[in-house]
Amino acid sequence: MGFPPGGTPLHAQTTIVDPVLLAVVGLAALGSAVLLGLGLAAYVRRRSRPFLLVVLALAAIAARSAVAWVTMLGMLPDATHHLVEHGLDVVMTALVVGAVWYARSLRQGTGVNQ
Repeated sequence: MGFPPGGTPLHAQTTIVDPVLLAVVGLAALGSAVLLGLGLAAYVRRRSRPFLLVVLALAAIAARSAVAWVTMLGMLPDATHHLVEHGLDVVMTALVVGAVWYARSLRQGTGVNQ
C-alpha cells in the first residue's frame, strides 16, 4: 500500500486544530452549557415530563460539543465522530417531538399523567 508523493500514513500525522474551529466549538460548548443550565432550572420549577424531555434534548446538544472536543483531541476517529453526532441529532429530534406530543396530549386532556 503506497502513499502519495510526500504523503505520510494517517497515524503519523500530527493533529493541528484550526483556531477558528476551536473558537466555534468553545462557543458552542459554552452556549449549550448555559441552555442546559436554564433548562434544568425550568425543569426544577415545573417538574413535568415535557420539561424533562426538553432538558434531555439540550443535554444531547451539549453532548455534541463534547464529541467535537474529544475528536479534536484525537481520541475519536472522524468516521465515529460523524456517526455519534448524527445519532445525537436523532436522539435530540425524538426528544423534542416527544416533548411537544406529550405537552399537546396534556393540554387536550387525553388523560395522560404528568
